[in-house]
Amino acid sequence: MHSATLDLPKDIKTHDDGRKAIEQLYGAYTSLADRGWVLDLIAPSKPDGRSYALPIIALRTPRGGDAVWIFSGIHGEEPAGPNAIAASIEDLAALGQQRAVVLLPLNNPHGYANNWRYLNMPVYSETEDGRSVGDSSHLLLDTAKPQQARAPKASSPEVDAITRYVLKTIKDYPPVVSIDLHEDNLIDEGYVYSQGALGATDPLALEAVRILREHGIPLKMSGQTRFDEPIEGGIIGPVVDSSIDELMSATSIVVEGQVRPGPSARTVLVFETPAAAADLPRRVEAHSALLRELVQDPTEGQPQR
Repeated sequence: MHSATLDLPKDIKTHDDGRKAIEQLYGAYTSLADRGWVLDLIAPSKPDGRSYALPIIALRTPRGGDAVWIFSGIHGEEPAGPNAIAASIEDLAALGQQRAVVLLPLNNPHGYANNWRYLNMPVYSETEDGRSVGDSSHLLLDTAKPQQARAPKASSPEVDAITRYVLKTIKDYPPVVSIDLHEDNLIDEGYVYSQGALGATDPLALEAVRILREHGIPLKMSGQTRFDEPIEGGIIGPVVDSSIDELMSATSIVVEGQVRPGPSARTVLVFETPAAAADLPRRVEAHSALLRELVQDPTEGQPQR
């Protein structure tokens, strides 16, 4: 699929908080296809109550092999990641010259346009179930019954399409590093989740802490997250949260009732920048710095300084 074939509704209204219009994002992302990257339409997203569909897309380098996977826009009220990817096209194009890359830049396009966190809810709730496009519970092993999945089926058509795409694509682009750009508007200090095998000792997690601090992002270096997860040096080790990130790190998964090998990415990082404590331009620049500095070196496990 070429960038010119991506069909978008006209005059899409985007939440007015300084984030780029969604048409600008798509334009930036699909410019990689003009450089030879493959543009995949994962699914049209049309949550309940929406009058039109918006595409969930992925872009990948034409050459496969051990790959960097980049996710963003899982939660629609977290604009820094999608904007940073749009601002970092030159860096991503350069990265794609060095190593295989799979980019899923805007997984919840309606959420982004409307500033809704989930497909069905605008904000996080401790009492109501928000349908996240990052939910992977239908593929992840039940901790109490490890021969079955945590959920009988995908929680939404979007989740089904995204996770099917991941499982199909990892065959030719096995993930070595997976990063997911997130934010949290309920915290004043950010942190880094390290879901891979090395946990809090992962060199790339340590490097991410350095990059975020050097770009003016306040980090919580110890104590606990608002979900009571322990923090060491700004990093949270592997957690069970049924996310796409847990899926990317999983060594075993359940597919159609059968236990199979999982993506098994060695390094899986999730960056939570504190939207309550830094303005959008600073957060965008911090996310851009992570994309620019963190995974440029094609030597596995050796971040570029």
